[in-house]
Amino acid sequence: ITLLDLNKIKLPLVIRNWKDGDRFQPLGMNGQSKKINQYLRDKKVRLFEKPTVLVVESAGEIVWVMGYRADERFKVEEMTKKVLKLSC
Repeated sequence: ITLLDLNKIKLPLVIRNWKDGDRFQPLGMNGQSKKINQYLRDKKVRLFEKPTVLVVESAGEIVWVMGYRADERFKVEEMTKKVLKLSC
């Protein structure tokens, strides 16, 4: 489950397999981007599981690596008025 700031998201959301070269800003990394392949390696995701990992995309930007981490740019903040709850 992840919670995102709905006002920062452009619909429609797209669910897809991650691709080599995809980047996102993992929540809590102070805006530093990371390739998804490297992120999954750091999380010790097994090689045979990597192809099954999906991402949620908004207007070409990855907002969530499903089941792992949301993107810092879409996090819920004190000023957030509408929250989008996603689960898989």
